[in-house]
Amino acid sequence: MKKLLSLLLNATLATLCATASAQQAETVWIPMSADAGAPAVKLEATLYRTPNAGPVPVVMFHHGSSGGPIPANYTERAQGLAKFLNARGVALIVPMRAGRGQSEGVDNEQPSACTVAATQAGMRNASAAVDATLQWLRAQPWPDMSRVVMAGHSRGGLLSVAYAAAHPDAVRGSINFSGGWKDDRCGDVDVNAVAFEAAGKAPQRVPSLFLYARGDGFYADASMEKYGRVFEGAGGDVTFRMYAFDDVNGHLLFRRKQALWEADVAAFLARIGLEAGGARQAP
Repeated sequence: MKKLLSLLLNATLATLCATASAQQAETVWIPMSADAGAPAVKLEATLYRTPNAGPVPVVMFHHGSSGGPIPANYTERAQGLAKFLNARGVALIVPMRAGRGQSEGVDNEQPSACTVAATQAGMRNASAAVDATLQWLRAQPWPDMSRVVMAGHSRGGLLSVAYAAAHPDAVRGSINFSGGWKDDRCGDVDVNAVAFEAAGKAPQRVPSLFLYARGDGFYADASMEKYGRVFEGAGGDVTFRMYAFDDVNGHLLFRRKQALWEADVAAFLARIGLEAGGARQAP
C-alpha cells in the first residue's frame, strides 16, 4: 500500500510539474537580417520549453494582423496552446514579426492592398521572421529539427500553410486556425483562395490541418470552405474542419474555443509523428 501511495504521489507531482512548466514563458530575442544596408533587428519571441532535455518536437505559432481591437504592440503568448502542447512533450515558440509586439523593425505588412501581388509581398516579408526563428532553433541544443510544425491564426494560419508547402524539408506539417490574409470585402479577387491554391500546388505534399468556424467576421462560410477545396484540388494534403457555435465571432475559434479543436489537433500531431518519442512518418 505504501509503495502504491508513493507511486501515486510521484505521478501527481510529475503531472503538477508538467502543468506548471507549461506556464513558464521565457522571452527570447531572435536576430533577423534586415534589408540591404540596414542593421539587423531583434524579434521578440515567447518560448515554452518542456521538462525534457531534448531533443523535443517544436510547434512555431504565428500571430495574425494588427488593427481594430488588437494594437501593434500586443504580444501574442498562446498560453492555452502552450499548455496543451507541453503536456504532450512538444515545445512552443511564438515569434512576433517585425514592428509587432516588442520586436524591432517596421511592420511592412500594413497597409496591404487588395491584390494578389500585395498579398504575396506581405507573405514574403512575414516569412523572413519564420526563417530567422528556424535559424535560431537550429543553434539550440534541445529541439528536434526533424519534427517542426508551423501553426498560426488568421494571417498566421495562411502563412503557416504557405511556408510549410515551400519548405517541406524543414517543416513536418501545418495547422491553420481561421487563416486568410485579407477579408471578403477586399477587391474582386479572392487573394486567400489564390494563395491556398498556390500552396496546394507545391511538389511535395506537407500535411495540413485547416480549422475554421462558421460566422467568422472576416470570411463567409462559403469562402472558408473554398480555401480547403482549392488547396486540396491543387494537390494539397488537408484535413478540413468547420466548427459551429453562436456565442462569439467564429474568428475567435483559436482563442475562445480550445475545447472544440483540441481533439483534432491531437489527432493531427499523432498522425505526423509529433507526439513525444514519435517516429518520423513520410508526409
